[in-house]
Amino acid sequence: MTYSAREGSLTIWASVVHLSALTGPLIPLAVYFASRDDDRFTSSEASKASQFASILLSAFIVATAVRFFVPLVGFLGTLAQWVIPIVAAYFCLAGFRLVRQGEPAHYPFQFKVVKTHD
Repeated sequence: MTYSAREGSLTIWASVVHLSALTGPLIPLAVYFASRDDDRFTSSEASKASQFASILLSAFIVATAVRFFVPLVGFLGTLAQWVIPIVAAYFCLAGFRLVRQGEPAHYPFQFKVVKTHD
């Protein structure tokens, strides 16, 4: 689905929701529920950000479990705990930049947890 370039507060909300995905999936999910009836662009971007944040949180929890409970390869969990926030920051900033320009953001991996309008 393509979107036209948007201006004003709707684009700001849609772009800021990608930055808030760095804190976890709750803020993007709240924005999704608040905007799902009013603005399709903002709700679609909020659902993408929420899904991406959920994946990152799950990966970080798995990395922490590997670090603490797997004796010989615990260093891989520590390495993943360093890499996951860096990857999250990169893709969330890229999503923020794209949405500020009026384009939809794309993440490299995404599971459909929240219904989108795509």
